[in-house]
Amino acid sequence: MLPRVEIVDEHGATAGDKFYKAGSTIELKCVVSNIPQPTGYVTWRHGSRTLNYDTTRGGIR
Repeated sequence: MLPRVEIVDEHGATAGDKFYKAGSTIELKCVVSNIPQPTGYVTWRHGSRTLNYDTTRGGIR
């Protein structure tokens, strides 16, 4: 069984190619299934940078 990762938007729809205005706030949710042992966290990265997920704004610019 292979883990499955799906990124969904604020409406639960699979997040594909989308375009947003600069400065817009978006909400993404990572759904991980088919894993033998659940983990308590997921690390989000943008390039080589780890994102801070517990702030009002994740800081991607």
